[in-house]
Parts: sequence; C-alpha cells; structure tokens
Amino acid sequence: MAYDGTNYSGFQIQPDVKTVQGEIEKALKRIFKTDLRINFAGRTDAGVHAFEQVIDFPVIADIETYSLKKALNSVLPEDIRIKSVKIVDNSFHSRYSAKFREYVYFAFDGEYLPPFLCRYVWHVKFKLDVDAMRLASRLFVGYKDFSFVANEPEGKNCTREVYFLRIKRYREFVVFHIRAGGFLRGMVRNIVGLLVGYSANALQIDKSGNIIFSRGNLKSFKAPACGLFLRRVAY
Repeated sequence: MAYDGTNYSGFQIQPDVKTVQGEIEKALKRIFKTDLRINFAGRTDAGVHAFEQVIDFPVIADIETYSLKKALNSVLPEDIRIKSVKIVDNSFHSRYSAKFREYVYFAFDGEYLPPFLCRYVWHVKFKLDVDAMRLASRLFVGYKDFSFVANEPEGKNCTREVYFLRIKRYREFVVFHIRAGGFLRGMVRNIVGLLVGYSANALQIDKSGNIIFSRGNLKSFKAPACGLFLRRVAY
C-alpha cells in the first residue's frame, strides 16, 4: 500500500485522532462486517509518507485478491491506496518476517520550493554540501547503538544494523537513501537533520565519531516529517 501521511497523526492507531491504520481497519469493517486488527511492517510518524507499506490480516471470508483490492480502494480515502493483495502463509507477519526496510528523504536547497512540493520536501535555506555529508554519513552505518539518534524511552535496546546510507544530488534536490534491518522512532529524521547540521557547520564530528555541537542542540537538527517516505520493505 501507499499513502500520503500529511493529514494523519501517524500510521499506528491512536484514540481520538486520524491515523492510516484506523482508516484501513474502518474500510475492512465495511467490507467484512466485523472488526479486524491489522499487522504492519513499520510505524511511520505523523506527516510521514509511504511508497510501499505492507500490512497483513486474517482472511475471514472467501474473496478474490483483485476484488478485495478494488473494494478497499473504493472505500479508502484518496490519499491511501492498496497497490496489491496476496494470499500468504499463516506464518507470515508483515513486521517480523521483513528482512530489511528502506527509507528515502527528500531535501531541496534551491531559492524557492515549488508550492506543490511543500508537503513532500524539506526546503533547506542554504546550499547543502553533499561531499561533506557523505563523509559524515559513515557515523550512521553498521551494527551499533543508535540511541543517540532515537526518540525511544531510556533502557530500550537501540542496537540496529544500517546497511547503507547514500546521498545523491539531482540539481536542487538532495536525496538521502537508507536501508536497515529495522529503525527506531525518529531515527531517520534525526540522522538527516544531523547531516544537514554538519553541512551547515553547526556541528562537528571528531575522530572517534562523537558529535560536537558548535551551536544549537540535537532537537534543532531534526528533519521535518514531510520529506520522509517509507520506500520499500523486503521479505
């Protein structure tokens, strides 16, 4: 499935707010006439989008996959779309069966951002130094404790493996592409924000990989949600 997260308080269902999971489960109830709770591959925050999110739920009625996709898309809001439906083994779990996940983040450092892109791109108001950010990106690759870029409660295991972090420029667009076995809350946005801060000489990284702030603090370097997309989940 794919969705535009602008109008949602994140993917995961929460009381009294609009979420992507909530809309999907309402649609399933309309089709199957009973409550169904879905599993999902990754929890995206408020305002974060997805090119490819994966969900699963138990089949409780005989219905063809194409017909289910068509039915769901007919009742879901236009900013949520089911791309494909498959029957899988009962052992499959969209979260725990995943081999890795990929996110992309879009930044723009031109003089003005085209208005129709403002929901999907971070407009950085200075020229980004891609070479410098690539050099600093080594800090965020490998198997290590990522608690320093996670918005997680104290005591949680924050060890993850990041397989790669690539940064490419396309004219005035700078794209960050990151793949990992799993991600922590706020991890990608914090990493992108720190790299942008490094590009602006607002922080430094010493030889041991420690971050040294020359001005501001970690919160001031968190990238906004609008530029982040869940790109792919692999099984």
